[in-house]
This record gives sequence, structure tokens and C-alpha cells, in this order.
Amino acid sequence: MLKRLCVGTAIAAFLSFGAPSLTFAQDQTTPKQDVKKAGKETKKAGQDAGDAAKDAGKATAKATKKTAKSVKHKVTPNMTSATCKDGTVQRGHTKTTACNGHGGVASGQ
Repeated sequence: MLKRLCVGTAIAAFLSFGAPSLTFAQDQTTPKQDVKKAGKETKKAGQDAGDAAKDAGKATAKATKKTAKSVKHKVTPNMTSATCKDGTVQRGHTKTTACNGHGGVASGQ
């Protein structure tokens, strides 16, 4: 019985102390491999940052265009052009107000 206990203890000791060190030895990398891996990860991080900046730029451009359109409509609301009797083309809220002081709206408008 003592023999079995010793053998069991020896196997348990080998598995608990010997196996991890063998596994650890297999996972070790050289400094050159570490540098290469770090370089690849840095490159990927740079690409991800570039993609994020590109997406942010597109979103900003969209928002700027939308805001500009809104401002334009607020500043110049519903204007129309009309050819007046004196031959000039004027702008106003209506054709009649556009040609005030120019003899009125030309016929055919």
C-alpha cells in the first residue's frame, strides 16, 4: 500500500509541477518574434484609428451639409424671380414684390 501511495504521489507531483513547465516552455517566444508581433499589432491599431477617423470625417461632412442647407433656407426663405416690364430680372417673396419699382411684372409671366 505504501508503494501505491508513493507512486501516486510521484505521478501527482510530476503532473502538477512538470506538465506546466513543459507547456510553458512551448509557449515561449524569441525577442524577434515579440517585436514582429508588436509591429503587426501596432499596424492594426493604426489602421483601426484611420478607419475611425474616416468614419468621423464622413459623419462631420454629412452634418455640415445638413446644417448648411438648413441655414440657407432660414436666410433665404422661399424666394422667386420675375422678369419685370423694364426687362430686368428681380427676386422677391412674390413676383409682384420682386418687380416693385420696375413697372410691374412683364406679361407672360
